Amino acid sequence: KVYTDGSRIDAETDPAVARLGWSAVVVNDSGRTIASAKGIPPEWIVDIPGAEAWAILQGTGLVMPGSPFRVDCKPCSDAIHRGAKWATAGCRPLARIFNLIFPAIEGTPPERFVWMPAHTSRHDIGVKRPGDGTVLTELDRDANDSADSLAKEAAAAERVPLEIRDRIKDC
Repeated sequence: KVYTDGSRIDAETDPAVARLGWSAVVVNDSGRTIASAKGIPPEWIVDIPGAEAWAILQGTGLVMPGSPFRVDCKPCSDAIHRGAKWATAGCRPLARIFNLIFPAIEGTPPERFVWMPAHTSRHDIGVKRPGDGTVLTELDRDANDSADSLAKEAAAAERVPLEIRDRIKDC
């Protein structure tokens, strides 16, 4: 399974210093991480949903076609389920990214892209339900946490120095 995530840091200081990151973590059935990637999306991606969608696109390059995805961005998961015509319509803010995603997932049933709850705790295991109706597993929770951490690390790679962020906050 591929677990994807996008993150934005420092937006509370000022949008000008906010930074985005993405990640994808691939886990085998026994729960072992067998691949991962993280990075900074292109500058034309300006928000968390865009970073989340970019993570899905990057995740497609890590696995064989048809591999299952766990996506904690419901709008991204919903867009895949609604189909290419809907997701790539000119009025959709993420159309540019989905124009890249749909060729990469061609032939993969939309059901392979399952929304899962983000930022869960150990108490949520066996209680919260991903979009496919199953219950959240420890593997799901841990892999999603790994993806979240990697996306934050990626965003922090180009973080504006604290001194500058503090100055902006003071202004």
